[in-house]
Amino acid sequence: MNDHAAALDRLFRERREVFLRVLTRRLGNRDDAEEVLQDAFIHFDRASAVRQIDNPDAYLMRTALNLAVDRMRQNLVRSRRDGKWFEAQSIERRGLEFVAPEPAPDNALIGKDEVARMGRVLGELSPTVRTAFILHKIRGLSHDETAKTMGLSKSTIEKHIMKAMKFLLDKMAD
Repeated sequence: MNDHAAALDRLFRERREVFLRVLTRRLGNRDDAEEVLQDAFIHFDRASAVRQIDNPDAYLMRTALNLAVDRMRQNLVRSRRDGKWFEAQSIERRGLEFVAPEPAPDNALIGKDEVARMGRVLGELSPTVRTAFILHKIRGLSHDETAKTMGLSKSTIEKHIMKAMKFLLDKMAD
């Protein structure tokens, strides 16, 4: 292990729990805090490989807090977007649940054809990209849950889902 890797490993072992406590308080969720801290260490590793960082604790904490703010903004935007979509799609409320209107018979048939076509298009994707898309978009798992299920990073899952979406949009437009 070179000096750079040893120093990073030591910093990780010595300061990890302190950083996690701060991030967990900030984000309200230990899983999110773990991901943000992992991303912060990756940023720190890249930055420290090209230049000397005089105060590693401060640099790492600032990086982690900035990433936490980014995560909170993303969650807020996602929550607002999902809420607006849900309200737009749901016009009737039965008890505590919203119910979408039933489509006209001809629209239902068209919808079934489109779903079958989408299934064929999904079959053209690589198994990993297809699985990520299905777990997230069809089964409703979050990016984090999909990443854990597949044993991949959240970033990789996001890229796979974006690739699948672009592919589907291109193929379905034909």
